[in-house]
Amino acid sequence: MGLQVKDFMSTPIVTVQIDASLIDVRNIMEENGINALPVVADDNSETTIKGIITSSDFNSALNDDTTLKEIMVPSTVHVVHVDSSAKAAAKMMLKHHVHHIVAMDEGKIAGM
Repeated sequence: MGLQVKDFMSTPIVTVQIDASLIDVRNIMEENGINALPVVADDNSETTIKGIITSSDFNSALNDDTTLKEIMVPSTVHVVHVDSSAKAAAKMMLKHHVHHIVAMDEGKIAGM
């Protein structure tokens, strides 16, 4: 079949809760050597993707009171299945002008 998303996605996946502080988010990124995180919320034992936060989003933080919800990219998270072709994922990224997509497997976040 060729190269699939699971062949090049970043794992293990690290996520951040929507109510996390920006200091915590920055620390998580630095500790894991990553520049983007899916923002999630747990609703009735189910995890929902609420957006993505990237290191460049921190440039829009106005002050110490700025919240994650205010600077993250909300709800425009593009998702692919881990078995999707790398070509299809690349086309999606180009079409939507995004640098990060979330890879899913059996309804759970598997990678980016």
